[in-house]
Amino acid sequence: MRQKIQEQIRLCEQRSNYGLWALALFVAISIAANSQFHLLAELALKWRTLLGPPPPANWINGALFIYSFSAVIQIFTRMMQGTEPRGTIFPVIYLLLFYLFYGASGAQIEHFWAVLAAGITILGLESYSCWSYYQTELRSAREELDRLDRLGKLS
Repeated sequence: MRQKIQEQIRLCEQRSNYGLWALALFVAISIAANSQFHLLAELALKWRTLLGPPPPANWINGALFIYSFSAVIQIFTRMMQGTEPRGTIFPVIYLLLFYLFYGASGAQIEHFWAVLAAGITILGLESYSCWSYYQTELRSAREELDRLDRLGKLS
């Protein structure tokens, strides 16, 4: 029983940092996207011939707003319900796609800060949600371990 609780503690300690790793990955992607906008412009020409014209930047703005709003609502809902956080890699992928969509539409420079702000907000909340949930789990597991130690001393 003691080993099982110690394993649970180790897993919770690892998982509590998943949100930070996703945030760090997004910041690295954002730095790369900001410094490589000229490559996105070249890719945009190839995409246009392959896929056709990209959507207007206003449509992408609307999609970014809807995605950001719904992601924040989902995070708050999970936090209020106390449910386990989901994988934090999906928001990073979605935000990367927004960089690519803006790149395809040729509006990446004007909208870089919008995607960065949305990403920091979403992944910051996701990181806090992850950390908070697993800190609660850690506290419970450590209390259980302390209870087992006290019962062992009484025996």
